[in-house]
Formats: sequence, structure tokens, C-alpha cells
Amino acid sequence: MHETLLTQLLALPHLTERTFVGGAALFRFHQRVQVQRTPYFVPCLIAVLAGEKHIKTGQNEYVCRAGDWFTVNAGTEITFTNVPDPDNGYFAAVVIAADASMLQRFRQRYASVLPARLDGDPQIQPDENCRKALADYVGEILLPHHDKLSDALVELRWEALWLALARQGVGRELLMAQPGRWRERVVWAIYSNVAADWRADDVARKLALSESSLRRRLRDEGTSFSELLNDVRMERALGMVLDGHTPIQRVAEACGYSSPSRFGAAFRLRFGLAPLALRASFEQSPTDFLPKAGTTERATADMQNA
Repeated sequence: MHETLLTQLLALPHLTERTFVGGAALFRFHQRVQVQRTPYFVPCLIAVLAGEKHIKTGQNEYVCRAGDWFTVNAGTEITFTNVPDPDNGYFAAVVIAADASMLQRFRQRYASVLPARLDGDPQIQPDENCRKALADYVGEILLPHHDKLSDALVELRWEALWLALARQGVGRELLMAQPGRWRERVVWAIYSNVAADWRADDVARKLALSESSLRRRLRDEGTSFSELLNDVRMERALGMVLDGHTPIQRVAEACGYSSPSRFGAAFRLRFGLAPLALRASFEQSPTDFLPKAGTTERATADMQNA
């Protein structure tokens, strides 16, 4: 079913290299690329659709092939290598996240029915129910509607996907996520204006805390204000570079760097390659990703028969 989902996504008109819709993103790379120390601020589900994704988190290493899923907990850094499929020439994956409010509502609604024990292995071989739930979710977020009813349906499909994982007994880091930690509050405060010259006392005032209290609470969660500020700026930079359209100078400015050269050095130090080198790994003519003749019709039939 992952082949059908990939075909459906690639058949869309005006699909950019990194498309965010309703909390989901499609990533495509036509060159092998490694990105180190990528920060995740909310729990995410990565579904590999083509090629392989080699992941290193802490002391553990994983190889996710097409059809495999991977869960990433909030506050995690991972180093990954995207390896294109030799037959079609690219790597592709869908990443699905949820904000704190969605996670809180999910826990309130379903905490009593979630299994007492869930497999904590981050690498998942999803069953057919999970694959169907993913296809339904992606199908919902692709609809061109932007109203409260549509948003409610998107969240319903997202909840169905999380519940399908629970029924399979996997995805503990996603299903048991507890949003609202102080590090997350600091992250969202900084996100309001990433380019600002943030200081710890500025954020503490926004959160109705003293600076010393904020620093102590972050220390208790194993981080610091300066680490989070750098993480947020680099995560924003990574997203803008992968977007493929914003000039690097504008990316630098949006992330609080007055000098593109200083920004480039910081980006390379963090992720292991220069911004333009990363951008070159996925830039390719859109026609190179279009399905071959007849593929869309077969995909439609497959979706109807799934």
C-alpha cells in the first residue's frame, strides 16, 4: 500500500519538494544525503515510501526500508541518511506530527482504552489497518478545504491513525507522549519570532516565571535555554533550506543571523553539510518524479480496492 500512497502523492500538481499540509510533510531526495543532529520538538511518525532511511539516535542504529515506519519522541536528536531507491532514483518519506493541543485531546479522550503495554521499539512494520489509516489521513489532508469542519476531520483521521498503532500494540513514544514540558513551552515562545535577539529573561517573562526558575526547570529536563535557542534556529533553518525557494541570505536573517557566512558555518557545524549542498540533494525537475503512464489509474483502482 505504500507504493499506492507514494503514487498518489507524486501525481499531485504543484507538489513542492517539502509540502506541509495538515501536520504532514513529504520529503524527496534524489541524492544520498546525511543530516546529523536533527532536532524534534514534537513526537513524529516517519513513514518511508521509497528508498532507505538509516537512523542513528543515541547509541542505536536502524535501517528503515520502504514500507517501514519510525517513531521519534519529542526532545530527540537523530542523525539520518536518506538513500535513494536504485530503480526509481529517489528517496521519499512522509513525516506526520501533532501539536501539543492535539496530543492533549487525544490523551483525554483515549487514555482509558489504550493498552497497558505497548512495544517501545521505534521501528515499526505496520499492519494493514495502520497502512489504511495512514492512507485515509493523507487523503483527508490533501482535500482543498480550510474550515473548522475540515480541520475536525483531519484531527479525526489523525486520531484513527494513532489508535490503529495502539491496536497493533506499537508506537509507545507517540501514544504515551505527555505534552506541556517546559522545554516545549520555551520552544513555542521562541517560535513566535525566531529572528529576535532572545534572552532567557525575555522568555521567562512570557511564561510568567523568573529567569532563575526557568533555567532550573530546563536543567531538570536535561537542557538549557541556549541549547533550545540554537535548536529552534537550526530547525527553522533546516526547514527553510528544504523548502527550496528562499534565498540563503533570507534564511540566515529569518533565523537570527546577520551574516550569511556565519549562518552557513553554523549550519554546517550542526548538520554536517552546507545549506546549498543539502538543497542540491533534492532539487530536480518535477517531471522526474511523475509516475509513468498508466500508474495513476492503477493507483486509483488500488485505493478503491484497499
